[in-house]
Amino acid sequence: MVHPADDLARTLTNALHTGDLDTLVSTLHAQGRLQGRPAQLISNLRPIITAAQRDYVSLLRPPADFHAWLSGVLLTNADGTPARPNTRTSRVLTLRALYRALRQLGIITGDPLLDFHAPPAERRSDPLPTRETIQTLIDAARPDPALHAALLLLWHHAVPIATLLRLRWDAFNPHERTLLRNDVVSPLTPATATAVERLHHRAGYDPLFEDTLDVVAPRRMFPYDSPDALRLRILHVAREATLPFMPPGALRRAALRDHARSATHLGYLNTTHYDRVVQLAQALTDEP
Repeated sequence: MVHPADDLARTLTNALHTGDLDTLVSTLHAQGRLQGRPAQLISNLRPIITAAQRDYVSLLRPPADFHAWLSGVLLTNADGTPARPNTRTSRVLTLRALYRALRQLGIITGDPLLDFHAPPAERRSDPLPTRETIQTLIDAARPDPALHAALLLLWHHAVPIATLLRLRWDAFNPHERTLLRNDVVSPLTPATATAVERLHHRAGYDPLFEDTLDVVAPRRMFPYDSPDALRLRILHVAREATLPFMPPGALRRAALRDHARSATHLGYLNTTHYDRVVQLAQALTDEP
């Protein structure tokens, strides 16, 4: 009798080799290992799979020049037209998610995209998203409590993505509505505090029973295991809301433009440094 895990590995491996994206994506999506709309995931992966079959490139055992090959594939669409920066980003993020799922299942051991430098989704000279556009994204993310809270921490408090991903619940004080980030205790905006409290409650904390605070405290606040996992979730929600992709870095820079209330509010210990950064950020935009 074939072990179920072996049967699954054989199914996924065959689907990847033959370009059967319907089977590949639907199987991983049903297991919760690929997030997002299956149709969009298939659309993101198809140019890469098609090019791999054309060029006899194994995606499970990539050749030494895999990164150079992939960079070239990402530059163009199937019809030969140049791929837009955000399209390239979405394809890389989906491929990363696929490889992560295959590693979790033991089908591959290493990360073929380790140290791969994806084409940037946004140039620093590009204008930041407007307040209205960011607020629309945050409203669209409301059904996802984790993403909703993460976006507000990025935009209202300029929390660095590395800090965001390693935050644990003992850094949040639900009574004072503050967040300890490195060496700074930041008072949260009302909207951010409410979103974090909502996520805190879903994690198991009940304000009527103080002992639940000790149980929840050691856990990580957010479910994202990498920056790419967060970017991919932002991309999915943005697409659903017909919005452009907004990288976490752009949201953090927008925080300096839109929510610069105090040094501690944005995580700065040095007020002089904070003032200099805010002046620079606000000088780069036409908005006051």
